[in-house]
Amino acid sequence: MPNENSNEVSLKELREGFYRCRRFEVTNLWRRSFLLSIFLVFCFTVYGVLASEILTAGPGAANLLALNEAACAVALLGTSFALIWIMMAKGSKAWYEVYERYIFEIEREEAEGLKIPERYRLGALCRPWEMNGNLLSKKAGRYSPSRLNITIGSVMLTAWLAAGLVHYIAGVALYAEGPAVCWQPPILALIPASFLAVLVTAARNMWGRSRSLVKP
Repeated sequence: MPNENSNEVSLKELREGFYRCRRFEVTNLWRRSFLLSIFLVFCFTVYGVLASEILTAGPGAANLLALNEAACAVALLGTSFALIWIMMAKGSKAWYEVYERYIFEIEREEAEGLKIPERYRLGALCRPWEMNGNLLSKKAGRYSPSRLNITIGSVMLTAWLAAGLVHYIAGVALYAEGPAVCWQPPILALIPASFLAVLVTAARNMWGRSRSLVKP
C-alpha cells in the first residue's frame, strides 16, 4: 500500500537504498585499488631499475651512495602509497559496514511489516554448499576479501619499509667509508626524518580523516 504522505520513506525503500549504497562502495573499492596499483607498479619498476644499477655497480663506484639514497626515496614513495592502500581499504570497509548495520537494523524492525525470516536477514549465519579451508582445495573458503585487501596493503608496507631500511643502512656504511658530495649528507639525514613523518602522520590519521565516521 502506498504511503498517504508521498514525502514519507518506508523502511523497505530505505533498505533498498542502503543496499545500493553498499553495492556502490564495494564496487568502487576494487576500482580504487586498481588505480592505486598502477602507482605501486610504477614504484616497483623504478625500484627494480635502481636495484639493478646498485647490484651491477662495482664496490668503489662513485654514484653508489646516490643510488642508495634514490632507492630510499622510491621506498618512501612506495610506503606512502601502501599506507594509502590500507587507509582506503579500511575506510571503504567502514562505510559498507555502516550500510550493513542500517540494513540489519531495518530487517529486524517489525513496525512496517517487512517480516523477513531471520535466516534471510543480513548478518545471519551464511552456509555455502561446500567449504574447505585447505588452500589447495577448489572449494569455497572462509575468507574475507576486504580483510585480504587490507593484508595486501600491510604486506606492501612491510616490503617497502624493509627496502628503505636496507638501502639506508647501505648508504650510511658508504658515507662512513669515504668522502661524499656536499649535498649527500643532508639527504642522508633527511631520509629517516621523512619516513618518521610519514608513519607518524599516517598513524595519527592526519591524511584523510572522515568527519562522519565515529567509533561504535
